[in-house]
Amino acid sequence: MVMGRNPGNPLSLIKESWSGVNPLTQPVGKTVSEYLTELQTNLKEIHDVAATHASQEQQKYVEHYNKRTEEKHFELGQQVVVLLPDSTNTWMSRWQGPEL
Repeated sequence: MVMGRNPGNPLSLIKESWSGVNPLTQPVGKTVSEYLTELQTNLKEIHDVAATHASQEQQKYVEHYNKRTEEKHFELGQQVVVLLPDSTNTWMSRWQGPEL
């Protein structure tokens, strides 16, 4: 709240102008529909930029996390211990394999 009243945002101004509660007295550079289409295109562009940035940062994270890992190779007949689901509950798993 600012000075006892809520500050207006673009969507509240559009709602008030459409409903006739507070008509826009000053001439505006754009109509409401032009503003909304421009807002939609800007949001789509921002979404695309954010998605590409997120995928790049995720790739950096994966590379950093797996920096010192080694690829595991198993041969047929080799005994290994595996973490397998134990029941229908996805949170319950059990290590299964040869006895040590």
